[in-house]
Amino acid sequence: MKSEHLLALIGLVLAVLVVAGCAGAKTTRKAADKRGLAYGTAIQPGDILWPESAQLLAQDFNTLVPENVMKWGLLRPTKTFWNWSDLDKMVDFAEKNGMKMRGHTFVWHSQNPPYVNSLKTRDEAIALMTEQITEVMTRYKGRIAEYDVANEVVADNGTMRDTVWLKAIGSDYLDIAFRTARAADPAAKLILNDYSNEYAGDVKADAFYNLAKDLKERGVPIDGVGFQLHIEAQWPVRKDALVANIRRFAELGLAVSFTEVDVRIKMPVTPEKEAEQVRAYRDLLDAALGEPNVKSFILWGYTDKQSWVPSFFGGYGSALIYDTELKPKAAYRAILQRLLAK
Repeated sequence: MKSEHLLALIGLVLAVLVVAGCAGAKTTRKAADKRGLAYGTAIQPGDILWPESAQLLAQDFNTLVPENVMKWGLLRPTKTFWNWSDLDKMVDFAEKNGMKMRGHTFVWHSQNPPYVNSLKTRDEAIALMTEQITEVMTRYKGRIAEYDVANEVVADNGTMRDTVWLKAIGSDYLDIAFRTARAADPAAKLILNDYSNEYAGDVKADAFYNLAKDLKERGVPIDGVGFQLHIEAQWPVRKDALVANIRRFAELGLAVSFTEVDVRIKMPVTPEKEAEQVRAYRDLLDAALGEPNVKSFILWGYTDKQSWVPSFFGGYGSALIYDTELKPKAAYRAILQRLLAK
């Protein structure tokens, strides 16, 4: 073996040992806590019941998000029945383990029960929407720190998405939703969340920015915005456009939360594709750590075993930082290393 190859191999081994040593002494949760970063994941009900996953969540994350059980169709499938059990257990688990909770979501065009999708009159829609927000936020007042009050309200072409709420209530439905949320729990942070809204200069991102700016300037009680950040590993993160977008929200006095991060790979996985994924996670985390108004870095799930990606994006997978056996992947190690770096 040539000497330069031997030196490179030794260097690689030493780097692995350093990261492994850090992982043994540190966790992503402890490192994120020191950074003041809400570092979390979306979870499903079984995640806190299975001992191995429950231990992993409590060890590696300081923030939890209900992936589905707070969405209207599951939480309140009929007007008179509220399915509180799973959400109650998640909130209890978070409190027991000193973790924060994010709420997701109230006003959305998807996963609504039939009685919501059939709303016709403004008065009926306002009454139902305000009841939903008030009931949930009153129940968890002081226990859920931040809510995605509204989700995916801007269409891909930059217009307002044509939802049941826009049709039944009108263009002021967001004003009503955010004011209702503020009244229900004045201490909770209120977020406007969307996808493909991360890069300044893109049509949808600019429309989303203008919407948030309008809400803020008119005195609507919005505290921040959410970038979902479901991205493809093969397309490098446009760091300049991402940071420019974060900074223009900072100028409005709005926090930015990275709310649903995952980085999907076109299957099958190869070392080259995994390297692209690691780079993407690292670049996103660099942007979050480098900008003072980014408060949250939340993964949309943690294990490939139950990721939404394969069922939604045909031919893609391996989007998360733990494999199907709950073993940390290269992306996990890159995140830990970056959180520990000075």
